[in-house]
Amino acid sequence: MNNKILPKTALLSVSDKSGLVPFAKFLKKKKIKIIATGGTAKTLRGAGISVVSVSRVTGFPEIFGGRVKSMHPKIAGGILGQRDSDKEEAKKNKIDWIDLVVCNLYPFEAVTKNKDSTLEEKVEHIDVGGPTMIRSAAKNNKWVSVVVDPKDYKNIQKSIDGGGIDEKNRLKLAGKAFDHCASYDRAISTELQDAALHLRYGENPHQNAFVLKERHDSFGLPQAKQVQGKEMSYNNFLDGDAALLCLHEFKKPSCVIVKHGSPCGVGTGKTSKEAFLRALKVDPLSAFGGVVAINKRCDLSTAKELNKTFFEIIVAPSFDSAALSLFSKKKNLRILVLPRYRPKKSFGKEIAGGWVIQETDLSRLKEGGLKTVTKKHPTKTELSTLFLAWKTVKHTKSNAIVVAHNKKIISISGGQTSRVDAVRYALTKNKVPVGAVVASDAFFPFRDSIDLMGKHKIKAVIQPGGSIKDQDIIGACNEHKISMVFTGTRVFKH
Repeated sequence: MNNKILPKTALLSVSDKSGLVPFAKFLKKKKIKIIATGGTAKTLRGAGISVVSVSRVTGFPEIFGGRVKSMHPKIAGGILGQRDSDKEEAKKNKIDWIDLVVCNLYPFEAVTKNKDSTLEEKVEHIDVGGPTMIRSAAKNNKWVSVVVDPKDYKNIQKSIDGGGIDEKNRLKLAGKAFDHCASYDRAISTELQDAALHLRYGENPHQNAFVLKERHDSFGLPQAKQVQGKEMSYNNFLDGDAALLCLHEFKKPSCVIVKHGSPCGVGTGKTSKEAFLRALKVDPLSAFGGVVAINKRCDLSTAKELNKTFFEIIVAPSFDSAALSLFSKKKNLRILVLPRYRPKKSFGKEIAGGWVIQETDLSRLKEGGLKTVTKKHPTKTELSTLFLAWKTVKHTKSNAIVVAHNKKIISISGGQTSRVDAVRYALTKNKVPVGAVVASDAFFPFRDSIDLMGKHKIKAVIQPGGSIKDQDIIGACNEHKISMVFTGTRVFKH
């Protein structure tokens, strides 16, 4: 195995440029022609080393921001062609042989270690042309030498000084090259499989779906640990995120139950159990098959109450082992552990032709920011109940109306196409106690909603204000002895 080959043409395309300039100077000294890709060519020319650009060889410019540059028959053919049997065909197609390929790949793993890197940045650091050149040279090691490690430069220089790179050395370099590509592909595979999770199905069983995880310091449902249950679906993620975003409004023990992207139950209490029972009481019928999110540890007493109703998902920061043991009897119930949640600052939806993107509504209501516009002012208890109702209506699909009483949610109405219909549904869905309060996600266009509230003895209302009919609305409230406060902020949720 002493068949030595002395390179006449070398192709250089490296991400790791350590030792590159001295090595290239050696090649030039040995009168070896150097072809180089963009960044490598720029570095070498900056060091006073003349090179031929890949574009000049191919007769085609680098395109798509450098995504396509070396994938061309004159490059691939120059590396892969068999020097004996393909000689005439190479001449016919004006392909010159490339005897030495020096290439290492984009630093994909370094990018993934950066906690601020996005999935898009990671994808852009997936090398395509590099592995193609490396694999081509390694495959054709009978005639071509491939170098992927700058530490091998001295070995190549010594071989060239000794009359050429022998067959044994070329085979060894080829093995190292394939290992380099395999490790690179493994890193990509591991990262992307961890980032992309296939879902049970989309909005409907006939629709495929998947979820993409974001960077490692994100804290949301994709980062939760699923300890039991069926594979998650598209709707599960949407409902789960809606529940967590609403739950984010509360610090004391609280529970949110979501169905079809909108809360159907919200409760706060001294314990997780009390919070859940209050949330369930709002609409136990709609809660069936919903998603439950709790912001404190789920103990056995809470689990016993949860276990009485069919739910798709239960998510909490932690679970007692006894609670998990109880849930384990329901094999399909998804149990998710999420110690920390951080809402996204913005989100978007893809539409035909592009995306629509907006900031997440992370606004907080402050007592000093309220404006009482009626003769009657809300009491202290009414005011704290209005705050609870506002936190809930903010996360309910528009048109949204929430009824609350004595710091408890009584009724939730969302997704209506008419404000007055939303009010009517909220006031008749459950028995509304005398002295309840109402929250509306947007202004009232007419007084008809207020007249309905008057019939049900509503005592206070919280709404953004801003209608051209505001004075009529305020007048109606005064007639019914209802206090009303304006937030000045609309909280539509579509």
